[in-house]
Amino acid sequence: MITDEQTAMLGALAEGLSTPPRLPVLRTPDEYGLEYEEVSFRTADGIEVSGWFMPGSSNRVVISNHFSPGNKYGFAGHLEGLDFAGGFEVNFLPRYKALVDAGYSVLAYDLRSHGGSGDGESAISGVGYYEWQEVLASLDYVRGREDTRDDEVSMMSMCMGANATFNAMDRHPEAFEGVTSMIAIAPLKGRTSIERNCERMQIPVDEGVSAFEPIYNEMTGLTVQDHNIIPKAASINVPTFFFQVRDDTNSRWTDVQEMFELVPLDDKKIEYLEGTPWRFQGYNYFSDNPAEMIEWFDAHHGGPAT
Repeated sequence: MITDEQTAMLGALAEGLSTPPRLPVLRTPDEYGLEYEEVSFRTADGIEVSGWFMPGSSNRVVISNHFSPGNKYGFAGHLEGLDFAGGFEVNFLPRYKALVDAGYSVLAYDLRSHGGSGDGESAISGVGYYEWQEVLASLDYVRGREDTRDDEVSMMSMCMGANATFNAMDRHPEAFEGVTSMIAIAPLKGRTSIERNCERMQIPVDEGVSAFEPIYNEMTGLTVQDHNIIPKAASINVPTFFFQVRDDTNSRWTDVQEMFELVPLDDKKIEYLEGTPWRFQGYNYFSDNPAEMIEWFDAHHGGPAT
């Protein structure tokens, strides 16, 4: 039997997923010596998307999105009150600099209700369910710019952003024609996340998920099953490098392994970060270790940028 206290905890979890706090964009590319433009573009359902465009020296561009509750900068987890994910900062700027230094232009953007982007209906975050529209809009933006319209495109998507990208590929596979490769960091099956949260809250898992479902549905109109991203991996149509924290306390590595196995391509890769329980360390990995990221993108663009 779920107690009133446990019901309140599940309600707070549903609220955090559906209406995450809009956290500060704490850093900007110029802190790392990067030239950049503040840019914006619109989704098909009218959301104004806020982004940074950082020009590189070649005809290659990487489109990057983010996890929740982060934004295009990262996540200020080192600040008081934001230490719930390990107490450290997630900073994407070193990763952007490494890509630009390697010749790539970078478009980094905020998903709806995050960073500087607008809100959808009722300011609800769909944790990837609606955000596929931002993914398509980012591709349209790059293909519409005079200086990038003929560029080769790669993608870097993570967590909510990876789920959004998989949903976009499932709905509109034709939009990804010409995309050369993707890195997908920590895509997430929704039910698994709820189960792991129930475990931490010491709520029986099956009872907890059953109690969470109507609370979440009333807030969002969505179900837990709407966030089962695993089958969508069968729609991935570009070479993909999956990256996951093995002992992630908010997920299960076996979910990501299942996604990897469903991808109907031979050109794919999976790697696990060992020795940490913190999911957010996976988001920092390529900022701290950019060589493998650049090697993956270079390999799918015919070698290093010139």
